[in-house]
Amino acid sequence: MTQDDQQTPERGPEGRISRDTLLLLGALTFLILAVALTFLFTPNTGTNVGQTPPTATPAPATEVVQSPVAPLATPTSLSETPYPGPGVIGQARTATPPLPTAQQRTATASPAAPEEPYPGPVGEGTPPPLPTFNPTVITPTAPPPPTRPPEVIQPSPTLPPIQPPPTVPPTPTSDLALEVTPTAVPTVPPATPTTPPPPPADVLRGSVRWSAAQGPIILRRDVQIAPGAELLIEPGVEVRLDPGVSIYVDGGRLLAAGTADRPVRFVGNTGARWSGLFGRPDSVLVLEHTEVRGGGVGGTVMAVDRSNLTVRNSRFTDNGGGIITTDTRLEMSDTQMFGNDIPFGAALEVSFARGNFVTLTRNRFGGNRLSDGSPQVRLNNSSTFETLNLTIDGNLMTGGTPNLQLTTNGPLRGAVVCNTLVGDDQGFGIRTTTEQVAPNGALPMDLRVEQNYIDDHVPPIIPTYLRFGLGRGATSEIFLDMRNNWWGDPSGPYDPERNADGRGDSVGVNIEFIPWLQAPPSCAPPR
Repeated sequence: MTQDDQQTPERGPEGRISRDTLLLLGALTFLILAVALTFLFTPNTGTNVGQTPPTATPAPATEVVQSPVAPLATPTSLSETPYPGPGVIGQARTATPPLPTAQQRTATASPAAPEEPYPGPVGEGTPPPLPTFNPTVITPTAPPPPTRPPEVIQPSPTLPPIQPPPTVPPTPTSDLALEVTPTAVPTVPPATPTTPPPPPADVLRGSVRWSAAQGPIILRRDVQIAPGAELLIEPGVEVRLDPGVSIYVDGGRLLAAGTADRPVRFVGNTGARWSGLFGRPDSVLVLEHTEVRGGGVGGTVMAVDRSNLTVRNSRFTDNGGGIITTDTRLEMSDTQMFGNDIPFGAALEVSFARGNFVTLTRNRFGGNRLSDGSPQVRLNNSSTFETLNLTIDGNLMTGGTPNLQLTTNGPLRGAVVCNTLVGDDQGFGIRTTTEQVAPNGALPMDLRVEQNYIDDHVPPIIPTYLRFGLGRGATSEIFLDMRNNWWGDPSGPYDPERNADGRGDSVGVNIEFIPWLQAPPSCAPPR
């Protein structure tokens, strides 16, 4: 360095504060603030609210260095009183001490001053020293107004007193569940026990006998013959049934045992129709010398299902329905069925699902009012495998379309002989929905149809038929042997190809009719 260069004079220590001094002053300031805050928020264990505080004694000046807290004047109002510091619940509010002065901060930071220990938690060990100032007791400015009971309004003498509404406690609510108030369900008073209604039918059990001495037997409601039971009706008994009343044979036995001079009668008790006689499965019905009159309110005067029915020397007249049997072994002989009003079906409707036996001998069917196209007697076999065995002999069938009709899906066996089939549109007919074919051109059925009297049917609207009065004597949908029958004229039945000169009732193309009878058969009943 040359002499011309000026040297920068260095400042003495009295003109500059070093960085170490600044850090020391900052640390001292932080320590002073920490001590001040410690005494400021020290818990107060002074007198509780309501107690009279002891008289405060001023601290000597020599104690200022040891205790930086100085007493404050008692506040004059509640608004000047600060919020109390932490302490025991119920502790009196205390005034906030003033911040220490600079002289006090210097004395506190002096190493000669003893350090006051930090107070521990309330209730543990030796309690901390109490501050030198006295706590202030806060007295409420005004007591709360007393609670007055609800007043009862005194109404006028003419009105009833009005009471205040009852206090309802609040219903607790929950954020997790919705409280649902149940709806009151009206209760139904218990029903008063009443007398049970009468049974729908009088049930007969065991062996029951109705005699003429008891008669007449008047039935006000249905009668049921229980399974295994038997009802025997002696000769001369008259059974009178109220309108709509029926007799049910429910697996039992009904035996109407009349005689020629003393028949059993089933008649109506009034001018209205009664219902009928009904046989349920596994029943037995036997009518001998029995008259059935005035029944059939529902269109059927007798219906029997899967049972046995025997009718001999009896009469069905003035009824509102016919006889229907289903899968029932039927034997009917010397019985008359005439003068009935039959709204549907045949006068005698016999049906089988699995084949069976039917015997019709010396019966009289005629004079019944039938619906259009209904036969007088119809026998039906719906089975394609099982055989229906027929014995139809000596019957008079007048009216119906035809007088006698056989409908079948399977084989027929037996004889249709010595019957008189007259009147209305047709005499005899076979219908089938199954083709009937036998090997080597033989007849498909072992059925004899001969010695029958077939005549006096209404001719169709065809010139030749109308000219000579030729009605339809017989028709068949399968090949049928009808040789040796009487067709109403010695020239034989009319057939436009095989017997154009015949003046008897015509035959269908599937019927073998040659030879024919030259005179009426003696075994056939008179017209």
